[in-house]
Amino acid sequence: MIRERRHSLTFRLTRKLVLWQVLTLVVFALIASIPISRFASGVGLDDRVVKTIADAVEVEDGALRVAPTKDLDAVRDAYPAFWFHVVNEDYGSVSEGPIPPEFAPAVENVIYVSFADFGNYEHPDNLNPAIVRQAPTAAGWVHIATGGGPRFEGVSLGLLLANRYFVGFSAALSLVLIIVIPMTLQRELRGLSRAAEEAGHIDVDQSGVRLSQREIPEEIRPLVRAVNAALARLDEGIERRQRFMADAAHELRTPIAILQMRIDLLPPGTEREQLLLDVARLSNLADQLLDLQRIDMGQSNFGAFDLVELAEAATADVAPLVIAADDEISFESEAEDVAVRGDRVALSRAVTNLIQNAITHAGAGARIIVSVGAAGTVTVSDNGPGIPPEQRTRIFDPFYRVKPSARGAGLGLNLVQEIVLRHRGTIRVADSALGGAAFIITLPLDTAEEA
Repeated sequence: MIRERRHSLTFRLTRKLVLWQVLTLVVFALIASIPISRFASGVGLDDRVVKTIADAVEVEDGALRVAPTKDLDAVRDAYPAFWFHVVNEDYGSVSEGPIPPEFAPAVENVIYVSFADFGNYEHPDNLNPAIVRQAPTAAGWVHIATGGGPRFEGVSLGLLLANRYFVGFSAALSLVLIIVIPMTLQRELRGLSRAAEEAGHIDVDQSGVRLSQREIPEEIRPLVRAVNAALARLDEGIERRQRFMADAAHELRTPIAILQMRIDLLPPGTEREQLLLDVARLSNLADQLLDLQRIDMGQSNFGAFDLVELAEAATADVAPLVIAADDEISFESEAEDVAVRGDRVALSRAVTNLIQNAITHAGAGARIIVSVGAAGTVTVSDNGPGIPPEQRTRIFDPFYRVKPSARGAGLGLNLVQEIVLRHRGTIRVADSALGGAAFIITLPLDTAEEA
């Protein structure tokens, strides 16, 4: 599932767009850190030292004191001129370091200043700058004046990232992008999703179907147009094949009829009966090709009929050939009538084909049973050698034969399967109670709900 998402166009675009947005924020942070650093302290002092001082302030015996801390000691050691003055209305004040005389008046009144920068912008070296800030401490809010400490050097990205407003804004913007970008992409690609759904419903028996180009992105329209052009070529090829099959089946009927007439003139005998069976199979194959053509072209006569009557009539039609070959055939049914819907002629030929197949492959002394089930099944069983389980999934493939030396071209069962599938039915092979093979056709019942 995760691997499929990684190949998703929406996932890949979202990931790349979010990465670009994050990169943009980082670049913005680097560029913005320069003016923000300068704005944080116009005189160049790093006002983060105010927090370092505030963290060390505490109250002892009712007075302010500055406790030693690791961070504050580091500032003292690094900047010998470092000084600060802390004032609180309740606990007085505490000072440390060499306070420049010029800042003495400001330091005495720092309790009245909440934010200030002291310095000379034109001649910064002539006067050491100082800053005044308010900060929370263990003694409450205090006013802190300080100078001689660390300065901003170049880009101070840390100051920017330490700003909770900037970090919060960046996190909120990234979260919005992660949510909004997939939704936007999904909305913009909904036309492509619709086209994919349409493509998933295209089948071989649906001609003239094309993918919709509505709401398809302009960059993908050439692909959709190419697919539609390929579908048009496929339709033309299928139509040519169907016309060829219909023409070939029509052309075969004349020589088959002539051959049937000439065989009828032969004297009775085993060869004559076998030739009659072969000609009947040829005639049935040609008719099945025409049946498939009619169904594919929508010219079939689908309607309700009795499956029991159909199977019984097909059995009766083939019975003379069975009797002439000294074989046995019988018919049985679980119900008096079983209503199904479909092309009666095509299904009748399918059942006839299965009976002829049983006559051919069951051998001498064949025994065949045609039975109809109440659930809409037709079963043709024989006592022949049967079909090995490993070959049962392939016998419906065109031109496949269980024995290479077997008679026929291997098209009969394939045509039967095609007819059954076009009726939304199934066909399978099982072991027969007679010891041979049993071909079972299952068709949907013509229920009142369907009607």
